[in-house]
Amino acid sequence: MTTSAESLIRNSLYLAAVVEKKINEYSGVMPLHEKKTLAQNLGELLVQAKKQAVKKNDIVVKSGIRHNPDAPVNALGEYCLLPEAKSRRTKNPRLCAHPQPYLRLALAAAELMGMAPHDAIMRLTEGSNAFSAQDAIDEELFSPTQAVWRLLKAKLAVIAERHQLKQYFRDAYAASAVYDEDIFKPNTWEQDSVGLSTSYWPTVYLCAVIRSSASARLTVDNIDVEVGGQVHAIEQVFLTLGWCASGWIVGYLEYLPGLAVEPIGLESRRPLFDLHISGETFTNGAIGDISFVIEDGESIKVPDGTPGEWPYRLRSRKRFESLTPQQLASTFIGTRLIATPNQALSKDIDTAVVLSVPNSPLAILEAQLLGRQGLWPNREIPCFLDALEKDIVLLKTSFQEWRQSCRETAKNDHFAVLAAATEELNRLRTDR
Repeated sequence: MTTSAESLIRNSLYLAAVVEKKINEYSGVMPLHEKKTLAQNLGELLVQAKKQAVKKNDIVVKSGIRHNPDAPVNALGEYCLLPEAKSRRTKNPRLCAHPQPYLRLALAAAELMGMAPHDAIMRLTEGSNAFSAQDAIDEELFSPTQAVWRLLKAKLAVIAERHQLKQYFRDAYAASAVYDEDIFKPNTWEQDSVGLSTSYWPTVYLCAVIRSSASARLTVDNIDVEVGGQVHAIEQVFLTLGWCASGWIVGYLEYLPGLAVEPIGLESRRPLFDLHISGETFTNGAIGDISFVIEDGESIKVPDGTPGEWPYRLRSRKRFESLTPQQLASTFIGTRLIATPNQALSKDIDTAVVLSVPNSPLAILEAQLLGRQGLWPNREIPCFLDALEKDIVLLKTSFQEWRQSCRETAKNDHFAVLAAATEELNRLRTDR
């Protein structure tokens, strides 16, 4: 039986192999933004290595890149941008235009730190366009998308620090904890007896995006009139913060596929949704009290989910995708939102002053991050990150209460068992 967490590890191994192949086959000169991305990410890896008492000289020597034997660390000037607070440079360095040495340095640092190679590869290329495991996107789209991605990552880092999320993840991971996975005991923490779980990862429901649509004739129960409408293949999108056992927090977009039917001309009827299907193709069907037949002999295919196995996620068909600029683009550019209950992204926000294409789903997300005003007077639009923080507080607080309860129960049980043993010992001695 495969858990969600184990599936993610296997997926990371595959994605890292794709990225490594792209780097090794790259023969051109990297554009400036790619050089900066690799150099900044390598700088973060080196900061982490320093915290683990790994010396930069040792990393350079182990990598095999060209260096001065008397001062190997000086070679890092071509490959590394340290965070501003840790950098002593007064001018911008001339960075190496080829990706292979960056990879060698990252793998050397990983080996000396005891980090898995695939984790180092993914850390090195985070935010890259050319060296993503996903297909590169148009450079004109990449620039604003990367800007939104960086802003989102920065705000997530603040949230993680504010709530000491790393410690929470470490504690839950060490306890093999699962949350809300027993349908007979909802909102309950337990210890997992089979494998790792993602159930304690905080998440927020963002929206539902339309992947494809088809015109259809609709029939409503108890109404003899046939009406027109649309059938949509959709995906609900969630922002989730997960945990890598190597020691850092990972952002994911989670997707739950489904089908929606939207009547046209029936103002009192909102769209109906079926979120219990994936990968299926429809020419006709029914959702709730609405039956549909797609016109002109066409069909519509619901996006694929993942096989997922109970009980590691109640919604086992959700798939995880790493939070990357490419993933943001494929989700929020060229798609439309369909209104669903409890979604965090609202169309009622001003998207004029953003870097993204105005009115696009990505622009809505960006506008919330920037704190833009609502389109209606005196209506404040909360940011989706507020809802994420609420979930973090709920999970962290309830987890700590569970652990405290476990400790108190253990103390009481120790006392009771010890008292019983003492009583039995005294009885045996008295009987002799």
